[in-house]
Amino acid sequence: MNSHTPLKSREAAKIKSDSPEKMQQAIEELQITVAMQYDLLKKTLTENELLQQKVRKLEEQLNDNRNNDGYGSTSSWISKIVFTLQQENRPLRSPELITLLEKREPALAEHYNKVQYFSAFLSNAVKYGRVIQQKMKGVRGYYYLLPHWLDERGNVRSEFHKKML
Repeated sequence: MNSHTPLKSREAAKIKSDSPEKMQQAIEELQITVAMQYDLLKKTLTENELLQQKVRKLEEQLNDNRNNDGYGSTSSWISKIVFTLQQENRPLRSPELITLLEKREPALAEHYNKVQYFSAFLSNAVKYGRVIQQKMKGVRGYYYLLPHWLDERGNVRSEFHKKML
């Protein structure tokens, strides 16, 4: 069986019939095209390397911003809630906690129902006594406090009560 396709055979015949000058011109045009494509490829690869370096730097900055204050991205959600309350040093409501934590937690930030997703963690924090749930008249929902923000009788200390208003 003939290994040449009809198209290849025609091209070969055409090249044989062309003059050496035309063949030389065709080769030069192809060399110019290859050189241009090579330059474009080099430029694209260089841009790709620069973009990869920028991505690495931005990822490092993001991780540094998330963790430069001792925040443990591998900690439990309860520990993250307690950490956030400690950092803010004031009682917070659930929407405030969500807003602060979604800056550090992509899973929370990208979740379609943040309140429902987060409420389970918050309930566990209250259940295990790491966080205290405090209702305040005239305010919808609860404030969440750390246990040492309460006095001996279980009332909110005045310095933290002022921050709730």
